[in-house]
This record gives sequence, C-alpha cells and structure tokens, in this order.
Amino acid sequence: MYKIGDFANLFQVSIKTIRYYETIGLLIPKYVNLYTGYRYYDENNIYTMQNIISLKNLGFSLEEIKFFKQESIRQKIANYEKEILNLQSKIKSLKQFDLPTKGNDLKMLFVNDELALGKWVLRGIAKTREDADANNFGEDDYNIQELYLLPQGEPYWVISWTKDTIFIAGKPNHYEIVGNKLYLTVTDEIDLSNSKVAVYENVDHHHYSIDDIRQKDNTQIEFIADERVVGTWQTVDYINNAAFFNPQKLQSSKDMLLLDKLVFDDKGNVSVSYTSGKTFTTKYTQNYLINLILPDTLCHYTYQEIFGQKYIIVEWKSGDYVFGKVINGYYVLGKQE
Repeated sequence: MYKIGDFANLFQVSIKTIRYYETIGLLIPKYVNLYTGYRYYDENNIYTMQNIISLKNLGFSLEEIKFFKQESIRQKIANYEKEILNLQSKIKSLKQFDLPTKGNDLKMLFVNDELALGKWVLRGIAKTREDADANNFGEDDYNIQELYLLPQGEPYWVISWTKDTIFIAGKPNHYEIVGNKLYLTVTDEIDLSNSKVAVYENVDHHHYSIDDIRQKDNTQIEFIADERVVGTWQTVDYINNAAFFNPQKLQSSKDMLLLDKLVFDDKGNVSVSYTSGKTFTTKYTQNYLINLILPDTLCHYTYQEIFGQKYIIVEWKSGDYVFGKVINGYYVLGKQE
C-alpha cells in the first residue's frame, strides 16, 4: 500500500488535495491508523483517483464526480454539443464583422430578416410615405428596378443589407416591410434632409445566389464578318447616350478613359487594350463584341461616319448591366487608317 505522500506524488497533486477529497467523501483511504492518523492507499484507491482526474479533465465538477452515474456521460455530451452549436453561432456572427481600412468603427453586424430575403420588384417612387401608401407615384431617375436581398447580407453589385437597412453603394437606407411591400427610404447622400420612398413588391422569398441573379446574354452566336471594323480603333470619348456623340464636343477627358484600343481581324478576333496596360483577346461578330468586359455579355456596337471619319460606338456593359440591367455609357472609338 501507499502512504499519503507517496500516493500524492504518484498523481502529482498535493497532500492537501488528497485530504480534501477525503473530506468531501470522494476518496476514502484503504486504511487509517486510528492512533497515529497515518493513511494508506491501495490499488482500488489508484483506480478511483484515476477516474477523478479523468472526469475533471472532461469538465465534471467534484460534486458531479461524487454522485457520478453512467447517464452523466450522455448528459455531459449533450451539454457540450449545445455549447459547440452556440460557439459555432458566435463564430459565424463574428465573421460578419469587417474591419475597415480607416478609422476604428466596425462594419454593421448582419442581422437576418426572413421577411426581407428574396426578390423584390419596384412599383413606384413617391415623395413621402403617405404618397407611397396612396400609390401616388411620380417620374424619377431611380434605377434599381429589381432588388435581391441575399442570404447573410451577401453583397452584389451596389447592394448589401442587414435587418432594417439596405446599403446602396455603401450608403444606409432604412426599409420597412408591410405585407408584401417593402418601403425603402432613399436618402440624398449630400442633403440628408432630402429623401424619397421606393416601393417594392415581393416576388418570392427564395435564397438566391449571385450567380442566380446575373443577367446573361446569349454569347453562343455565329460569326458574321464585318469588313467595316477590321483594323485598329482608338478611343476618343465616353458618352452617356449613344445619340449624343459630337466629335467637336467631346464629353470625357483622356485621363478618364479606361478603354484604350480595339484591334479587329477578319476571323472574328479582337484585341482589347486598356489605358492601365492590361490587354486580352476576345471575339466579335457583326454588330457585337463578345465578353468585352464581363463574361456572358454581348456589347452592341454601331458604325458611323461623321465628317469623313469612321467611328464605332460600343455599349459598356459593366456590373450595372449584369445586376441592374442598366447601361450607363458608351465608348466611342475612331478608325486609325
């Protein structure tokens, strides 16, 4: 048998710990000399002490160990599984934080709103909420005709969201859902006192992905030669309306232009050069450039001759088109003879 000091050393604990375990009835020595107080421990005590240490390491309290039953294991497993789920939820929430590049503020934490998820279609723009309730809509240049609120507030195009707030190009705008309508108060970023109400109607509450909502043109079209465009074209202007090009009154300075040059061959290939130095090769067919900016897009071009100079005017289908169905501008290129 082992004396108390040897027994404590065996498990690398203090004699005080062994005595405490005895006091609470957790570890009873094999033999105690009534007169000298010496305590002795046997193999059964070793087994008991091993169990105490193991269960403590597994998170059991001394009280739980003292009254330990086999079902305590199952209960502890259930408790740990619950804690794991709770921790996983906290980790998921923490990942929604996005440290900014400037300042000390954190991005707003995403809070879900099941009623907001899905697709919404614009029904009209009103000056006030009262006008909106009365369907008193007016003409407006507001461009977001379809609104998708994606799971976990995932951003697409210029849109992201959290409960009660929709961000448009990073600017927060409050929304309220009543029935199948969403009232979005759109605030002027310059004059915060100036606002309007965009009224959307719900289409569905599907959990869309970004790929689901991309506008995709049919790019699998036959090559038709266009002898007019074979050769080199240099960018001269960027315009908002294709009908407004005037070579004598250019609308954009050269330092604002992204597209530098297009070179067409007679086999359907076009070499694209950007002012940044980036170059790549894509395809064209008569009247269309294929995947000029983004995949699955057809950019229509028109051919014009003005004052004896040849021009092509090319649609610029950026993210505004693939997510908002909006073409914001056109590049004008002149033929280099």
